[in-house]
Amino acid sequence: MTLASAYGRFNTSHVASCPDVAPECATIAIPDHRHVVTLGLFHTELVADYGATSGVTASLRLPYDLKAQKVRYTTLAGDLYAPPYGDIHHRTETLRGVSDGQLTALFALGGSLQAGVGLSLPLGRTEENPIELGREGKKHEHIQFGSGTVDPIVSLVWSRPVGPVVLAASADAQLPLYRNSKGFKAPLTVRYSVGPSLPLGSTGLALQYAGQYQSIGRWNGEEDEGTGFHNGGVFLRATFLPWKGFRISPGVYREIYSKSLSDESFRQGTTWSLTLTRFF
Repeated sequence: MTLASAYGRFNTSHVASCPDVAPECATIAIPDHRHVVTLGLFHTELVADYGATSGVTASLRLPYDLKAQKVRYTTLAGDLYAPPYGDIHHRTETLRGVSDGQLTALFALGGSLQAGVGLSLPLGRTEENPIELGREGKKHEHIQFGSGTVDPIVSLVWSRPVGPVVLAASADAQLPLYRNSKGFKAPLTVRYSVGPSLPLGSTGLALQYAGQYQSIGRWNGEEDEGTGFHNGGVFLRATFLPWKGFRISPGVYREIYSKSLSDESFRQGTTWSLTLTRFF
């Protein structure tokens, strides 16, 4: 059983333009301006791993998220701007709730390789189409806690001792296949990591390059803002075995590369994590 938590800040911005930004565009001149959003994300999850056989591990992952959003509007020159349509698009607010879970199984393939398959569990709250609501001048929410669909998950894990260190690499992908009942098709998401770890008796250190690729999500074929990026950075994790059957692992992630796949900028701040595992 593992209880894992992490906290990081994410900064995004995009240009808002008529005629799509609001129905007021039909009656008044609204210049191009920018929506600037900072999201403080506290993510925690409970993970149960069960060794069904010597070569098969089943896992159930149940997450809970707290999302603290701060919003400001600016001109393209960076000056503060008060849009005539108010706060229908974004608001300074804190949202919390259960996010989509995962049920997966990892199989030993022999040697140093393992492969996993599974499904996402649509437990998180979803929203109505924010693009259509925005065009109608109605208040809406862009932040969702789930995809509203059951998505296949595949993964590969590799590790091998090389002298005093262990080299490891892993990758997993969530593959949405269809739209949910509200017209949203979640983006393809791929996560990967590679790097060495150094066992030091009852402690250890691991240094990895970890990244994530996310395609653009779509609402009835239209691009969903806030999705579509590729980023990566360095993840440093320490491991301690303070008592028999327990493991504690603090970690820190620092982004060194980020690229948006749309006109929206994306940056991830320093992210801190802590996991506590109990073995039975």
